[in-house]
Parts: sequence; C-alpha cells; structure tokens
Amino acid sequence: MIGLPVIMDGKAAGCVMRGVLTEDGRALRGIVMRGGLRGARWLPREQIELVGKISVIAQGKPRRVPREADYRLFRVSDPDGERLGIVTDALFNEETLRVAAIEISAGPIDDLTGGRWYATAYSVRPNGCTGHVTIPTVREEVNTP
Repeated sequence: MIGLPVIMDGKAAGCVMRGVLTEDGRALRGIVMRGGLRGARWLPREQIELVGKISVIAQGKPRRVPREADYRLFRVSDPDGERLGIVTDALFNEETLRVAAIEISAGPIDDLTGGRWYATAYSVRPNGCTGHVTIPTVREEVNTP
C-alpha cells in the first residue's frame, strides 16, 4: 500500500506513506499520506472507501496526523516468550479493511534462505507506540532413543 496514490473526491491528493492498524492488530485504523507542500496528513478508516491495487479511494478532507498514528506492531514471540521475529507487513481485505494475516521476518538471513512467513492466528498486547505480537505455536516432542 505504501506509495499508492490517494484519490479524494475524484482528484489526486497525495501518496500513502504508511498504514496504521488498530491496537488489536485486526483492522486498518487509517493511513498517513503525503501530498504537496502540506506535509503528512491523516485519513481515518471512515473516510477510506476502497484500497485497490493501483490507488486508494477516499472522501472528505485529510486531517492533522494524530499522535496515535505512530502505533505499529513490532516484536513477535511465542507463548513462552521466545523471540520469533518482527512484523514487516499486514495483508488485509481491500473492502472491509480487516487484517487477514501479518507478515513476519525472522531476520535478513532467514528471509533469504526461507523467506518471510504469515500468521493468521495471533494476539497483540499494546505497549505504548508498539504492539507486542504473540503467535500460538504447536511444539512437537522429539523422541530420542
């Protein structure tokens, strides 16, 4: 979504800088956009009509960026507290703006060897400007002779 043009009331209004999720990480809260000389502006979810493959369609006027727009999901761990990686992206339904999955990176080396992975089952514990994500995992017991 980053870099997509924002079309408001039929006119180009700027480009998406980043999307901001709700504190529970389950839906898009709004987008921060940049357009012209005004700097960063905020489009809340209620003004977004559609997030398409080539543009974001919205209505109304962008607002001043709220302090809560700095919120982002970050660290990912399992229920035992073992670090699994960081959240790098979110996949969401273009019409409902609900998150379908989050993309997780275990680090640059793991990204190259095994790629990033997606989680659909997760919980989020907000902590200031970041959300700590917990992924439920099924541990397999290894029987050694």
